Amino acid sequence: MNSEERKKVSVISKYALESFNEGDWLTLGQITGKVKEITGHGRLLRSLSFGDDDYSYCVAEVLDSIFSNDPSLILDVVDHFDIDLWYQQKHPEKYQRVFVESKITNADFWEEGYIRLFISHLSSNKARMSGLKLALSHWGICAFVAHEDIEASREWRDEVEAGLETMDILAAVVEPGFKESDWCTQEVGYALGRKVDIIPLRAGLDPFGFFGKYQGIQVKGKVPEVVANEIAQLLLKKPKHREKCLKSLGVSLLAQGSANKIKVIELLDDWSVVTDEQMKDVLERASLSKHEQNKLQRLIARVGAYKPQTTTPDFSQFDDDIPF
Repeated sequence: MNSEERKKVSVISKYALESFNEGDWLTLGQITGKVKEITGHGRLLRSLSFGDDDYSYCVAEVLDSIFSNDPSLILDVVDHFDIDLWYQQKHPEKYQRVFVESKITNADFWEEGYIRLFISHLSSNKARMSGLKLALSHWGICAFVAHEDIEASREWRDEVEAGLETMDILAAVVEPGFKESDWCTQEVGYALGRKVDIIPLRAGLDPFGFFGKYQGIQVKGKVPEVVANEIAQLLLKKPKHREKCLKSLGVSLLAQGSANKIKVIELLDDWSVVTDEQMKDVLERASLSKHEQNKLQRLIARVGAYKPQTTTPDFSQFDDDIPF
């Protein structure tokens, strides 16, 4: 076995120690064609039944014997018992190194220059998430909505993992059924493992477990545009995200129509979460047309945007001895 295969066998051993009963061992024997190696081992099943101290040694010995002869059986066992999903939930920070190729799938679904927000949600929420994705784009926030952003030709799980590995922030739509979803809870676990900020969107259920410390946003009964505005405001209030949010907002404003551009800028000003200097930078990055500048003339005047730069003449180039 190579080092990658040995890592997977080590995880299988941990899973067996934590979860296997005698029936599971017999199932593993049937999958691998090694029933005799399992039943014929002098101590494995006996030490399991009596809780003997040497059980962990027996597990390691039997699995090494099975997989050393045929490493191709490793993935069959992992897939049958969903050991990779178990490990992702238990140790999301280590999962990538063991079960995913070191070369991360190219996450080309993110919009260049935008904040990367992964939305964890139940599949029944697809339509509402599409509306939220569009509304967030007005703030320079690119939302990854799994059921919408993954091409049919690509492996679903690989794309989700690429999104989780490259996201800046995770938003979790916490509603009845979320806690029971293996995918949703694992996505949150992945974010916790990466120490990525989590924004719970409370839609009938409060955050729980390790992400219960995040207060989140109450979204039940709100339209996607309002929710997107509250997410943007929350991020702009956080010093660690503010600069990046403002830069991505500047990028997004370049692609927006006048009415929406003016609306976003006025709302940003109403929130009072940025300094005049930061607002000036946003306005100038937005490349406002004359019409847009007229609509925002009071704000522009207040922060001093679009003022022509004045330069002080350099008299050093002149010779004082030359007469008029």
